[in-house]
Amino acid sequence: MIFLIVFGLKFNSIAKNQLRLMQKQPSIPTLSLFLFFPGVAMLLGWGLRGYIGGGPFGAMIPGAMVALAIGILLRLRPSFLSMVVVFGVVGIGLGGEMTYGQTLGFLRDPDTLWWGSIGTTVKGAVWGLGGGALLGLGLIHHQLKKSTVVLSLVLLIVGLVLGIALINAPQLIYFSDPVSKPRSESWAGLLLGALALIGYLRFTIEKPLFRLIVRFSSYGLIAGGLGFGLGGLWIFLGSLLPEVLFKSWWKMMEFSFGFLFGAGLGYAAWKSRKEIGDPDIEAPKTISLGLEWLLSGILVALVYYVFPWLVDAITNTLYPDGDRGVLLHFFQVFDSYAFYGLVFVVIALYRSAWAWQVGITLTFCHTAIDYMRDLRPSPEVEVSAWIQVFVVFLSTLLVAYLVAVSSRKEEVIYSLFQLLIWSTVGVAFVSLLSDIFIEGAFRFQGLPDLLVRVLFVHFVFLASALYVSLQAKRLNSESISSANLLAS
Repeated sequence: MIFLIVFGLKFNSIAKNQLRLMQKQPSIPTLSLFLFFPGVAMLLGWGLRGYIGGGPFGAMIPGAMVALAIGILLRLRPSFLSMVVVFGVVGIGLGGEMTYGQTLGFLRDPDTLWWGSIGTTVKGAVWGLGGGALLGLGLIHHQLKKSTVVLSLVLLIVGLVLGIALINAPQLIYFSDPVSKPRSESWAGLLLGALALIGYLRFTIEKPLFRLIVRFSSYGLIAGGLGFGLGGLWIFLGSLLPEVLFKSWWKMMEFSFGFLFGAGLGYAAWKSRKEIGDPDIEAPKTISLGLEWLLSGILVALVYYVFPWLVDAITNTLYPDGDRGVLLHFFQVFDSYAFYGLVFVVIALYRSAWAWQVGITLTFCHTAIDYMRDLRPSPEVEVSAWIQVFVVFLSTLLVAYLVAVSSRKEEVIYSLFQLLIWSTVGVAFVSLLSDIFIEGAFRFQGLPDLLVRVLFVHFVFLASALYVSLQAKRLNSESISSANLLAS
């Protein structure tokens, strides 16, 4: 009897200790959350990119959002995640160099549907390959020499130039219209560039690290190819239903592409969650808030105004008649997003305190630029170039200040994610109001027409933003609770 009592007390003590240990273990988000949360975040970012962005700089929006979503799921520290976000905006933004409007145009005709589908699948796969490779590189960059990271991006640029020169420029395989306003394609250059980066890392980094690069590249390739290939079929469906009230087929393509792409990268993160961990990286030395704000303004001016103007001035001086020469191709490299991406990564590597400004502020700035550009050609609105620049700088400097303040808070990641979401969604709604009340772009008849044709896209924006915001808040609260339990 005494033995049973002693055994029972001992068992109860062991059980309590085990329960206490289990409670201290941080709960791991489920696979479904790793798929859905980054998927919706990238759906939102991709839709915004098509509405208030465009081009490679616009594609920084989904790049930043998916990197932040994955970082929150993996519970990465702010000092580490800030770098991952920079690699995310560079990797996803890079694919925005590709032209695909005419490729999607092929989907409207049953006779060219197959060629358009091949084109969108190839371009989506290339987008995913490069984006996944660079996001994966961001997750292991702290284990590599800085020179290795920089050289891999230099080789990406070399591959980009060679691929364009050997395949895209001579139109050996061409997915745009060769007769009516032919476009300059770059998918082969981006493909060769991504392969050059991956190939270089194959022989310079350890195998476990390279496996992570391969995983993100592979799932990115598959998800990007499926996302753009299948998403493009919305365009074909729309061509078969010309009389229906719903007209947002292009946005449905973007939403589908973004969701599948984000889910694929989320799955790669789920498969790599035990390998990535949370490196104990020393927080960067902060500079004064005022100096960070000033330097952010200078960076914005250099990236979006001074440097593009300088490259144009040099090329126009060397080739005033528009003749194409060897030096022209050389200088055009410096006006490509690949070069800007290299600059962004170098800044973040050697001045990591600026990483959040690169990932968040520069991403937002282009949305403000795009909004002001949309106002310029409108006959109903006359806005001088100086006023446009003033509005862009005013809004961007406000965001830069908020980034600087938020990066000094305890809940850094959550605060900055909210700032990115609602600043970009805010620009989208301001753009909608401008279209309706200033430019008179929308004419609608009755409530159904208003809701289905005019406001559908913004309903998706709002619903996605609310989901991502609330999910980020919940995950942030769980992370704080887990940290407190481990500390107790």
